Amino acid sequence: MFRMDTLGALMVLVVSGIGFLIHVYSTAYMHEETQGEYARYFSYLNLFAAFMLVLVLGANFPIMFIGGRASGSAPTS
Repeated sequence: MFRMDTLGALMVLVVSGIGFLIHVYSTAYMHEETQGEYARYFSYLNLFAAFMLVLVLGANFPIMFIGGRASGSAPTS
């Protein structure tokens, strides 16, 4: 289902590292939002990051396709 090789490990670090930076930046950017909006935003951001990891680590085309379509359709606004 999932495969970890050298390129996959590098891409996991890239996706996770950039995701971490976006999370850190977003905490300062979202300081005026209500608790519900804050929680919804970070839920969607974590969902997007998880689908990106599925796309990167997919061992076959159907899994990669699901990760790509899901990350493309994940609400990011």
